[in-house]
Amino acid sequence: MEDLKESYTTKELLDLLHISNITLSKLVKAGKLHPILMGSKYIFLKEDVEQFLKEKQANSAPRKANVKRAAN
Repeated sequence: MEDLKESYTTKELLDLLHISNITLSKLVKAGKLHPILMGSKYIFLKEDVEQFLKEKQANSAPRKANVKRAAN
């Protein structure tokens, strides 16, 4: 079993990511975050959150536009 110190509660994750419950629910439904039910509460593994943030950062990295310049 994973060490609980390596996890976030729902509230901790909302505060960390600066998102609402609705946004978190959308991320879970989209399969981007994976909650684990512990008793009556959900936790999110730190490893999963770090992977989500890496993917989010990679997807939001600026890209060079593929623009053709007109010949003068």
